[in-house]
Amino acid sequence: MDLVEKFDAKGKTGAGYHVEVFQTPVETADEGQPGSKTYKLADGRALDPLSDAKFKIIQTGEKIYRV
Repeated sequence: MDLVEKFDAKGKTGAGYHVEVFQTPVETADEGQPGSKTYKLADGRALDPLSDAKFKIIQTGEKIYRV
């Protein structure tokens, strides 16, 4: 997986988080199609993307928002 993006997010309590986006390279004949993306916090906890700006920390259920 390749790191393709980093951004900051905040929870409702104001706690800040660093989000890292990884993308799996696609090695098929259909070039131009992006691979699947995985969202994680910098500390390694997995995120569930709810929209382009809203995510849920899987371990805790807390929702965080891109800033």
